[in-house]
Order: sequence, then structure tokens, then C-alpha cells
Amino acid sequence: YGQSKLAQILFAKDLAEELDGTGVLSVSLHPATLMGTGMVLDRGIEPRATVEEGLEAVLQLVQADGLRNGQYFRGLEPVDPNAQAMDAEARAKLRALSRELTGAP
Repeated sequence: YGQSKLAQILFAKDLAEELDGTGVLSVSLHPATLMGTGMVLDRGIEPRATVEEGLEAVLQLVQADGLRNGQYFRGLEPVDPNAQAMDAEARAKLRALSRELTGAP
């Protein structure tokens, strides 16, 4: 899970740079920790948040004014991501691998 979340943040930051100045924003979000989803419940883990709380974070971002391109949110709060997510070389490697695996130009 941690690797996929890191990849999402790397991709969003990379896309933010690519789209800079176009009026299209790319942000990333960790909506809530251990929401009561099937993945969590099927493993017998006690949820820490509801799916509705996670949804609220998504809806807040969709409707928000004043977002900055490339921002990362934990719930409703803008926060700095892990230092790995700021690694430009890692972003470039992810982009290259994604293009290779998907055949995208």
C-alpha cells in the first residue's frame, strides 16, 4: 500500500509540473486511515475512519478554491509529503516505467 501511495504522489507531482500554467491542477490525497472498506474489514482490522470521512475529503478537494498545483493532502489538511515523494529522479523513473508498461508516448 505504501509503495502505491508513493507512486500516486510522485505521479501527481510530475503531472502538476507538466500541466503548470494550463489551468488544470493535479493534487494527491490520503483521504483517511483505515476506512471501513472491504479491504480493511475482510482482514479483521478495526477501522479508524469511516468511508464517509474519506469521501468528505475527496469532495472538499473537488469543490475547493485556492488549491496549489502539486499539493498533497492528508484528509482535509495540506501537508508536506514524505521526502521520497519530492525526488525528481524517482518521478522521472516512474514516468518512464509507466510509459514503457502502457505504451504511452
